Formats: sequence, structure tokens, C-alpha cells
Amino acid sequence: MNSKVNRGNNYFLRKVLIIINKIIYWDNHETILFAVEELRRLMREAGDESTIGGQASFTKPDENSNRIILLTTNDYHSLMDMKKTITVNDDGFALLKSENDMWIIGNEPRSILYGVYMYCKNQFGYQWIDLDKEIIVNSHSPTIEERYIHEPMFARRGNIIETINDPNYINSLIDWGVKNGQNEYFFTFFLWDEIKSYVTPALRKRDVHVTLGGHSLSYLLKEIQKDTSGDILKQDEKLKFFAENTYLQDKVIHKVVAICLENKVITRISLWPEDIGIDEKNASGFLPTYIRFTEKLKDALDKENLHVEVEYIVYNAGLSWNMLEREDQTEASDKVDALYAYWGRDYSTAIDSSDSRQARAYQTLQDWNEQTKKGEKSLTVLEYYSDHFMLTELFPPLLTRIQQDLYDYKQLNINGVLNLIVPIHQKQQGSEIGVNYPWKWIHHYNNYVYSRIAWGEKYEVIVEDYFTIFNEDKAAFREMIDELEKLVSQHTKWNAPLFPARVVDPEKVHKPMNQLMIPSYLREVYDHLSKWDMTETKTLLAIQTQDNFKSFTTKEMMLIYFYYLKKGTEIYSEAWALKGEQ
Repeated sequence: MNSKVNRGNNYFLRKVLIIINKIIYWDNHETILFAVEELRRLMREAGDESTIGGQASFTKPDENSNRIILLTTNDYHSLMDMKKTITVNDDGFALLKSENDMWIIGNEPRSILYGVYMYCKNQFGYQWIDLDKEIIVNSHSPTIEERYIHEPMFARRGNIIETINDPNYINSLIDWGVKNGQNEYFFTFFLWDEIKSYVTPALRKRDVHVTLGGHSLSYLLKEIQKDTSGDILKQDEKLKFFAENTYLQDKVIHKVVAICLENKVITRISLWPEDIGIDEKNASGFLPTYIRFTEKLKDALDKENLHVEVEYIVYNAGLSWNMLEREDQTEASDKVDALYAYWGRDYSTAIDSSDSRQARAYQTLQDWNEQTKKGEKSLTVLEYYSDHFMLTELFPPLLTRIQQDLYDYKQLNINGVLNLIVPIHQKQQGSEIGVNYPWKWIHHYNNYVYSRIAWGEKYEVIVEDYFTIFNEDKAAFREMIDELEKLVSQHTKWNAPLFPARVVDPEKVHKPMNQLMIPSYLREVYDHLSKWDMTETKTLLAIQTQDNFKSFTTKEMMLIYFYYLKKGTEIYSEAWALKGEQ
């Protein structure tokens, strides 16, 4: 996806150089060819032209040419005249400078693409912060080291997308995500069926991992029913499916295998139980039988020689602890991986806080992590940093929370962290907030910080890059975001006691909640925001819509975000106060 470069007012093209840049690639893999294409495009946008050559043009360096050589670590080490060896773990890469040559070396084709983006960032000052926007920092000077090796913080890094049927937006996320180090995109089966023809080319040419699954069991059963005479679903209960109905299990497994055979970009299946809790009466034995189902699925995929991983989820659906915690008779699998998802977290506190619910969840995480490692399998955490249902339209920035979380997960040797993206929940009665609320932009700064930290970059560099966009207002806006994180993230502590309602759902709460002091908290946030100057925001709102955020500067969008936050706290503080008077 070729985005237009913003060069700034003082940008000027470089003078024509006597030294010619030559891009040499070693393999015709689709992703390596795409890396060559991207490198050539980015160099041209920055004012440097280049020529392209394959293996045949790799000869003794010419003093009149700068060469940029793209190849895998295996190809690098196989060259006869190479005396320097390098070690790069996971899907990291190395940049090696030798005389007039720059080597971009990746463990796999996707890693070479990462290296291209890092080279262009260091050499030309490129930044990829907002979707579909490439910025060249005018004051940037090249910072290419003779030997630079980058390895990711986590093996799995990417976004979970459950319901967003918007191929253009998803393609933008994929393009932006790979530029910021992501390597995985997770779709529900029903969403994949709707968008696969639109997004598969973008996924394939970047060589990223694709996971299918989520709460898709009902969808798969309906698809099976289309090809089966009779109503096979009439008496079936979805949560009992994993334990009792082996006939349907085999049908679902056959369907999943067929989907994987149809599209080879799929690299993992993560099929979850329906998003409802299990009562204590039916809880016993659920997790062991569910795990056995995922093992059967893995065996079926292996029989077809499909290199597709499988995982099960431990998740407190409906705040049901017996779907998250491991009982004594439940053993982690030594065939398939685990995904850990704790819903109802207070995002104003750390994962190891002393809060009783969080302490219980943290102990459960440690237990599953230890058990999966015993079986030499991996555990990945699902986080809700971009979930507008959990975090609501009173959406908090979580920059420091994400930083601490990912550091804590790394200390536990967690294999990966995935970030869930969920749109704003539209209420039936409608809302002034819901009509034009730019949820895609508002969640994105959490996704930005998450992506770059998970990729292995330093927090202060990440935040500095982001707030530099505000120029002379940089310090003021960073201070405001820090204040908002501390203040607004506190409302997430009520997700559990209010469940299934949230702080923005006073109309759904039918028992006294006066002890929570919600109206006074919301009024405090409103009063805080009322002190900020938002006069220029009014003129912006006249033309602002949900999806036209690309037409505004980052500063303008931040002011629009402040407006919606202020409006939301006003609306819901009044609604809660009115409820208390009834």
C-alpha cells in the first residue's frame, strides 16, 4: 500500500548523486520482491534513485556504486567469501555496513521487509505513526551503524479482528502493522469468509501469520448444516459440543481442515467456545474435553501435511472463573498452544496488583504459563488495549500501562501478546457520541505503543516519535495524555461489578450501585477536561465524521478526542445522577 509521504514545508529533494544506489536481491520469494519494491519506492520518495539487480549482478563491490543487498541469513552464510557470521533470533534482522555495501539480512523473507523499513527509518527519517501516512522527519540525520541487529520482544505480535467488515481499513492495519513490527492477524471464521478475497494479497506478500477462530462455532455449525439434511443443531448446546457431540466435532474438524487447504496463508486455528459462561453444574470436565478437541483438530491438520498450529483459549467468559482457572484434573496440552484472556481487568493497575480479582487472575496466568512450558508449548496473552466495548467511548490512553504490562509479560517469558480491536458499541437508542465518534483513530495510539514495544523498541523513543508531531505543543499534549491515563483508566475497575453493563450503561443497571460513586467520578473527569481550551474544536466538529480522520492533523484529532471524552463524561454523569434520584 503506497501512502503519500508528508515531507513538511521545508523539505527539498536531494541533489543527483554521482554514486548510484543498486538494490540486489537473492531470492524471488514474493515477500522479498515486495521488500525490493518498498525499498525502491521509499528511496525515491526520499530523493534517492536506484537500480535493481539479482544474483547475477553480485560481483566485487564497485567504488562508484552503493549497494543494498537483501537476503536471508541462510543465503548470507552460504556465500563463499563471507567470513563474518551473524546470529539473529526469531524473525529479527541485521543491518551490516561494509564499505559501500549495506546488507539487510533476515531470518525469513518477512524479516527482510522489517529490515527495509528500519533502514529507511534510520537513513531517511521515515516514521509510520498514523494509518496511511508516511512522514519524513525534516531534521533527521542518518543513524546507520556498521552492525545493527534487531530481535522482537515477543514471538507473536499483532491484532485480533473479530467483526470489522471493512477491507480497506484492515488492509491499512496490515500495511501499517508490518511497518511497526507486527507479524500476525487473527480473524473470526465468519469475518474471514467475508473479507478473504480482499485481504489475502496483502497478507501473503508480507508473509505474515494468519490465525482463524474466535467465537465462530455457531458459524461453522451453520455452514455444516447447509450441507446436511435435517436440523442437526436443534438439540445441541454449544458449550456441550466440545464434550458430548463427537459426530459434530468430526464435522467441524473436517470443515476447518477444508478451509485451511483452500487458503495456504492460514497458519493457526484458535477456535473458542461461545462467549457465554458455564455454571458450576456444567463446569466439571469442560476444559479437559475442550483441550482434547483442539488436539484432535491438530492431528487432522497434521494428517493433511498442513503446517498449521492450533491453540485453545482459557477465558473467563461471562466472568466465569471455571473457564479460566485450571483444576487439578486439567492438564495443559503437549500438542497445542494456549491463549490466555482475562476479561474485566482494572487497567489503572498492573497485572500483579493486590486487588483480589487481579491477584487471582495473575496467579492463574502464572499457573498456565508454567504448565504449558512443561509440555514445551507456548502461551500467548490476549489484551484489550484497543477494545472499545471493554474500554467504552470513555476510552483511556494506556501508554504507561502497556509499557509495564509488556515488560511484566516478558519477565514471565510469555511467548506473545495480541491486541484486540473492537469498534464502539452502538446503542439502540442512539447517541450523540456514537454517530461521528472516530473510534478507528482513538484506539490507534494504544495500538501504536503496543506494536512498537512488542516489536522490541524503547518506550521513550516510541513516545518521543509520537509527540514530536505536535511540534511546539509537544510537552503540553504529552502532559495531558499522562493526566488522562491516570484519571480515565480508573473506570475499567467497574466492568466486573457492573457486568454485563459498563460505566456507559446506567440504563442496564437494575440494582443500587451508590457505593461505587460513579457520578462523582465522572463529574471529576468532566471538570478536569473543562479546564482545557477547546475553542478551536468547535469549527472542526462541523466537518468531522467517523471515518474522515485522515483529513485532520494529529493535533486536531487529539482535540476532537478530548471533546468526545468531555461530552461523554457529561452525558453519563448526568444519567447516573438521574438514576440515583429515581
